[in-house]
Amino acid sequence: QRREPDLDFYGHLRPRGQAPSKQALGSSVTDLESKFRLPAGFWRLFIALALLNLLGAMDISIVATALPVVVGEFHQTQNMSFVIVGYSLAVALMVPVYGKLADKYGSSRLFGWVVAVFLGASIACGLAVDILSLTLARVLQGFAGAGLGILPLAMLSGLLPERVRPKYLAPLASVWAVAAIGGPVLGGILTDTLGWRWIFFINVPIGIVALILAAGALPKQEKLHTNRLFDVWTWVLFAATSVLLVTTMRGFAESIQSVLRQGTLELALGTALVAGLFVWRSVKSNDPVLPLHIFGNRGAATILVIGTLGSTNLFGISGFVPSALQMGFNIPASLAGLGLVPMVLVMVSTSIITSRRIAKTGKWRHLPIIGTSIGTASMTAAYLFSSSAGPWFIVLCLAISAFGLGLIGQLPLILVQAFTKAKVFGAVTATVNVSRDLTGSVVSTIAGGVFGWGVVNALTRLNLPEGWNPAALTPLQLSHLDLTTRAAVNSAYVESFQPIFLNSALAYGFALLLALTMPKLQLKHATH
Repeated sequence: QRREPDLDFYGHLRPRGQAPSKQALGSSVTDLESKFRLPAGFWRLFIALALLNLLGAMDISIVATALPVVVGEFHQTQNMSFVIVGYSLAVALMVPVYGKLADKYGSSRLFGWVVAVFLGASIACGLAVDILSLTLARVLQGFAGAGLGILPLAMLSGLLPERVRPKYLAPLASVWAVAAIGGPVLGGILTDTLGWRWIFFINVPIGIVALILAAGALPKQEKLHTNRLFDVWTWVLFAATSVLLVTTMRGFAESIQSVLRQGTLELALGTALVAGLFVWRSVKSNDPVLPLHIFGNRGAATILVIGTLGSTNLFGISGFVPSALQMGFNIPASLAGLGLVPMVLVMVSTSIITSRRIAKTGKWRHLPIIGTSIGTASMTAAYLFSSSAGPWFIVLCLAISAFGLGLIGQLPLILVQAFTKAKVFGAVTATVNVSRDLTGSVVSTIAGGVFGWGVVNALTRLNLPEGWNPAALTPLQLSHLDLTTRAAVNSAYVESFQPIFLNSALAYGFALLLALTMPKLQLKHATH
């Protein structure tokens, strides 16, 4: 039997029988993990990947604060959503493609190209002369941004053994939570000081620093796959399904507020048909863009559903919480935005601590059960008592729910890889991310529709001043109402938010039932 060559971290041939030096190995992860040592240059690589992951995540939210100034300058307020949707949809469509590219060509070979395209697109965004050129540049930026999100995860998954991965993937994943708050804050500061174009130009120096850190630290030894890239038709059907699904959910959400829009049912049937074709083609194909066969493993499918329900429920409703705090409790906009800070801080810190504990002990079985139980209890309490307990009770319930989600942390990705004995980390990572992203879009769309319908339906029964539109009430208008009418409006917003808490509690409860059925699995120490 031919013996594989003994290569070091950078792909250089090591003389047979020669032990690696201490400089080449780095420090051990823990005493219990003495069989595995971090390679030299790992921390430079990790910081570079974290910076790039931050850029990809922050460009989803950093535009939100600057958007009114941007569309005002271009006189295109009616098309403002294109600037955000162009980026987020491009990311969702390209994530599985990068997963396949990473498995075939290696994450390291794609690294430089992805960063270069992202920085070039960022410059193009900053130089945009109208809404069309900005939208096109954002789409290109999103194509590269998908790579910034998945390549770091795939690269680290290939370098680290299963038991060690949570310790390093959790901080990397927490970047997205930090970006959710830091993005709008940074965007507002840059817009008010240097101008909105600098929300894109700022990417260039950060990206260059990341490239310098990663130079010479990228791993060259990767197990690549020589089969063809993927079945293009599975990606076409996936893209069509994603676009139609988001469009259909938007139509249903808008229909809830009045009557069913013409063509919505036909669009829903078309979405179901295209989705069915996508599943059929993916199962039939030898190289689908998303490896749906992983759902054939009960453990992988179960933990994927648990993680998806947990994360999408929390972040799907949190986007509407600032509006509920402003309009339901007369909280100023600045304080309403800060109401999400405890949630993010609790989730990030809990996820990091839990992941380090998993790396040290290898025990994880109890975490999904405890995490989903906490989520169920906190959302049930929010549904029952938030209207009478006040705004900070809502903030507290979200923070407690985030604690439960932090206990689950990166387990969905780690366990899906472990249950399926994944050798193609890019494709599996892409499947986990796509499940989260698409479900999050659907949950957010439905939650927004339910909240909006409840508010409009309640406000139409109130005696608002003549000419005031119940569907377009602002905090400034609310402050001009008499105390009695203002209190009635407050109650309408608070009561309209209760069904969202109830739906979230039911979803967490279902995830708890699934967590109780999780099969046992021991995480491995070694990478092979």
